[in-house]
Amino acid sequence: MPLGYILKQFGNKVGLDPTIAGDRSTLLRFVNEATDELWVEADLVGSLWEQVFRVNGDQTLTMPMEVASPRAVREFYTQNPIHLNQMRPRYNMFNWKDGWYNFRLKNTQALMRTITNTAPITYTVAVVDNPPITVNFTGSTAYAALVTESVVMNTLSVQGTMSFLECTAITKSGPSSSDVTVLDADGNILTIIPNNALEAKYQILDISNAPWLSSTISTIDNYVEMLYKKRLPYLSNDNDEFPAQGYDNQLVNKCLQLYYEENNNPTIALGYDAKATRGLARKYEEQNKATEDQVSFQVNDYDTIQPRIRGSRFTRWTGWRRR
Repeated sequence: MPLGYILKQFGNKVGLDPTIAGDRSTLLRFVNEATDELWVEADLVGSLWEQVFRVNGDQTLTMPMEVASPRAVREFYTQNPIHLNQMRPRYNMFNWKDGWYNFRLKNTQALMRTITNTAPITYTVAVVDNPPITVNFTGSTAYAALVTESVVMNTLSVQGTMSFLECTAITKSGPSSSDVTVLDADGNILTIIPNNALEAKYQILDISNAPWLSSTISTIDNYVEMLYKKRLPYLSNDNDEFPAQGYDNQLVNKCLQLYYEENNNPTIALGYDAKATRGLARKYEEQNKATEDQVSFQVNDYDTIQPRIRGSRFTRWTGWRRR
């Protein structure tokens, strides 16, 4: 159900009215904190998405905005799995045997491309809001390690005044009617803040170990199929939907947990936390009642502390021996 239902249910339980501006602001603060906690607690039913991407090898790329956390990758045509690693294994003292099929998950960043022209940047929107939103660009310049430029989007295009070398974060004051596009002096798009988000954030993926050339015209190579978790939007309008359907009551319980935590009532807060977690488990169990799961029981050869159950067998000539 839409956000309006969650605000009404939550508001009825704590005595707040979502039609009153002050109460609505308080309710939205709890709701968006609850969605964030619920979103990272598990891969909810409906939170994962799969898509085919065409990529060139030997480079580091920015994933689209909707890709929050990749979960699995494979070549589209051959279906060969591609391993996902963090940044640290690259510096292991031994070479990885599957290093040729490794994608490295690097950090997230606010820009989709590196700044190459340090001239003042331009901020554009398709619709001017009333009141207008404020966009904040934080980064380093030639004379400051960290500084913020704030511009008010009272026209469709606003020219900045500062020359940035790097970017740390790009945020805006609230949801807007249209996306905010940030361009450099050459007209290249540096980043885009979606209208239902408060900041720009992109997942960086190093595919330099992919077995492809940096450029190719092949219609078979360079296609990967990716399973990823969608990015969580900021909920503000009554018709906004939580990306995973069917978790409205669990969201209300999580909101009540945060509400009673803030009001110094840990006993009730723990009760609602357990209720929300139990609801998530039931939803997951309901999803997998008809699926086929494969379970593998493998013996760890290095586990010599605990004796194995039936770890030996009796033979006619040698008696009991280890398998």
